[in-house]
Amino acid sequence: MHRRSRGFTLIELVIILIVMSILAGLGVSALTGGAVAFNSTTDAIDTLSELRVAMQRMSREIREIKRNAGGYAISTMQPGTLTFTKADGTQVTIGPNAAGSRVMLSYSTVPGSYTLCDQLASLSFHYYQADDTTAATNTSNVAFVSVELVLGSGSATYAQRTQVALRNGL
Repeated sequence: MHRRSRGFTLIELVIILIVMSILAGLGVSALTGGAVAFNSTTDAIDTLSELRVAMQRMSREIREIKRNAGGYAISTMQPGTLTFTKADGTQVTIGPNAAGSRVMLSYSTVPGSYTLCDQLASLSFHYYQADDTTAATNTSNVAFVSVELVLGSGSATYAQRTQVALRNGL
């Protein structure tokens, strides 16, 4: 009598290798998807944090606009750039860099420009009168400055808008 030896046949081993390869492929794709989701979430959080910090800084600076007898000391009231004088006499410019990829903050008392944020998609300023609906036509009737900042990260964009009431008295 022939006794069968214990073990696996070649066909059984090949089938097990194929099944294990398929399971490993599924596991790798699941881990890769998780890593991609983690990276995109991290990028979004970083962009939103940068957006928040830039908006807070611009709001603080705009609140310091000096008020003159004829209105506020705003030199440039353009849709994409705001130039004004603070109560301490420092001239401040907020606007995009030449390439349009960063929001820059410049002071007359400190040489150079400082980056508030990168990944700029758009920056716009709107100027309103005291009724908060009518567009201001000049510096004498500006009461509110509305700032809208949109940053892009990959294919996503993140927007934030804030309105600053000018408050420095005469």
